[in-house]
Amino acid sequence: MIGRPFGRRPLLGAATAATLMTPALTRAIRAEEPVQLLSHRYPALEFYARKLTTALPGVAVDARLMPSGEAAQMARLALSSGATTPDLLWVNSTTVTSFAKSGWLEPLDEMWAKHREEFALDDINPASLRGCSWQGRLYALPITTNVLLYAYRADLFEARQIAPPATWEAAVAAAQVLNTPRRSGTTISLKWDMPPYELQSVLNTVGDGWFDEAWHPRFADARDTAAIALYRRLARFAVPGYTSQSNDENTVNFAQDLAACGQQWATRCAAMDNPGTSRVAGRIQWTVPPGGRQAMTTDAYAINRRTARDRDMLFRLAAAALAEQNQREAAALCVPPRRAVLHDPAVQARLRWYPAVARALDAAEPLPALPEFNEVAELATKRMVQAIVGQMPVADAMATAAREVTDLLAQRGYYKT
Repeated sequence: MIGRPFGRRPLLGAATAATLMTPALTRAIRAEEPVQLLSHRYPALEFYARKLTTALPGVAVDARLMPSGEAAQMARLALSSGATTPDLLWVNSTTVTSFAKSGWLEPLDEMWAKHREEFALDDINPASLRGCSWQGRLYALPITTNVLLYAYRADLFEARQIAPPATWEAAVAAAQVLNTPRRSGTTISLKWDMPPYELQSVLNTVGDGWFDEAWHPRFADARDTAAIALYRRLARFAVPGYTSQSNDENTVNFAQDLAACGQQWATRCAAMDNPGTSRVAGRIQWTVPPGGRQAMTTDAYAINRRTARDRDMLFRLAAAALAEQNQREAAALCVPPRRAVLHDPAVQARLRWYPAVARALDAAEPLPALPEFNEVAELATKRMVQAIVGQMPVADAMATAAREVTDLLAQRGYYKT
């Protein structure tokens, strides 16, 4: 069964944490008791939680679904205390590295090899697997994948004889040409956790990326500084209020004809073609963001290393939820990790953005596989956003970001000689 979600709260209260750690939840689990799943809640993950409940005959699943921040916080509380539940838990491309480094997740490589033929696991997109791995080992099974695309109004681009931009300089030029009093030239989303995803492509193409091979930040380097300076120019043509806009607001801006182009998550494409919610249905096209190497993320199921349940059974349960038929059913809700679904001509004909998604996945990169990346990104992108909105000179902001991130990682034991 799928349990009711927890209420939305800024942080989990002590009572919730205490409930999670009760002896009833941490004792060895009898075989007939339901598998405990802790997961983020949105339509695609709700779909897969339901599929888990019938994936293996005789295996019941009790799924607790809640907003992403609460799910990650509850998982961290449980795992750090040594609790044997949840048995299965939702992770994404950033939490998996942190949890794996802490020793909380069961490595899956041997079970993957054992069951690869039974569940046709070679069909899983390698880009999705990169988002579930740390230091060369697999720690989760990808359930959904999301990738940033470059969305653009094909009718406006054609009318002005503008080609989809191959470089970020061309993207700035297109946004400037298409910027009008009634319609902004581009969208930008810099609210909450969006800046690392929004800025990755420009940092990886105009710049030299986030880090060097030894995890020294490159932010103060000339090319990374130029990348953020470029985004500052792009922001002149963005929908006003972009520092308080995230996925939802970005979708509304496109659907209400308030922006001509910009980055957009693949999971939002369907809404663009819904005439009930979109004023521009059929007029948006998608391609790979300029230069590629843009952000992607993977939702996945991991196994608690301290679970009292049979790990092979838990792996098979999650793998069964990855069945091709399930992914075909959910194709309109999320990007399927299975290439057989993503590249199916019938699916691509029904969901016209899928060819662009397939190309974008081939070009995309997960956020850096640094267990401390969430903390690093909070420090670094705060300074980057200050540069973009003009609160700090770009060079000063980037030098400050480099210094603060270096100090943090030095405290965590990096850079030892």
